[in-house]
Amino acid sequence: MSQASRRRMKQSVIVIAILAVIGGVSALSIMFANWTRTPEATVRQYLDYLAAGNADAATAMADPGLANEQRGFLTNAVMASANSRIVVEDVVAAPYGGNKVTTVTATMQLDGERFTYSFGVTAAKPTLGLLKNWKMQNALVARVNITGKKVSYFTVGGAKGSINIGALSGGSDYVFYPGVYTFTPADIGDYIDAAPVTARVKADMAATSRGVASTSVTLTGAYNDALASAALDAAIALTNSCASAPGNTNKACPLKVQSTDLSVLEVASLPTSLQPDPFWDRTYTGRATFRIKGSGRNSKVEDIERTFTVNVKAEDSGTLILDSSGKPQFKVTFDW
Repeated sequence: MSQASRRRMKQSVIVIAILAVIGGVSALSIMFANWTRTPEATVRQYLDYLAAGNADAATAMADPGLANEQRGFLTNAVMASANSRIVVEDVVAAPYGGNKVTTVTATMQLDGERFTYSFGVTAAKPTLGLLKNWKMQNALVARVNITGKKVSYFTVGGAKGSINIGALSGGSDYVFYPGVYTFTPADIGDYIDAAPVTARVKADMAATSRGVASTSVTLTGAYNDALASAALDAAIALTNSCASAPGNTNKACPLKVQSTDLSVLEVASLPTSLQPDPFWDRTYTGRATFRIKGSGRNSKVEDIERTFTVNVKAEDSGTLILDSSGKPQFKVTFDW
């Protein structure tokens, strides 16, 4: 064999050896990568996204299967507003039993409370036909039932939702990723006060399987001093109207004031305060005094004090009925 042939053979052997080494390293790399690409690792990555408040990445990994209008609170901004998010403690896959779906159970904490949740994971199409991929079958979401008393809207992290507050309504359900959230009443106007409510929203396997809420939040509004002041103004307006013709003939005025045979009709004292009804918050009472005198020769001036009732006009839910200028409406009547 010539020297040139021997040199070419030697080069070929070196190339083959290099390719063998590269092939071996590549095979080992793929094996190592597949060892780390497991159902447990997939679930842990998903939970790490939720722990970091990355709702977008979590949704991309495990779609919750909701219509677009039901995803309003599954956002980074909402999760960023959370007072607390999940802390992942452990992720364990069930022993392989030949099933296509691997069950992975995660143990987590939320605001110091420990809970577990199970995920179904199936094999997905490998990358380049070699690297294993996994697909999660369910998402870690929680349904929250929100009811309102005199509150029709709320916000969490800048996202806004409406509340069904009909008389026979069970409220409205919304879906969240786990966290401790503050629910803030919105659009309540100038005449209702309502405090925000902070609640722990934790996913529950039993509730999720039944499609029911695992957390309930009630936002309660109360009529405030501004409404009482407007009610007093309405009572004063009727009192003044009843003290002059033709307003005195209004059936809401006291009977004695309604007479058309009066030589004196005036207000002796206007109401200065109202008393709220302790059993029905849409009603106030107060007193006003009129000075009247008949037109007969023997008639005398007399002061008559009468009680009036102010009823707030509102829906059955307690939501105020406002006029075109946004002011509350009332029905004011005097007793006899």
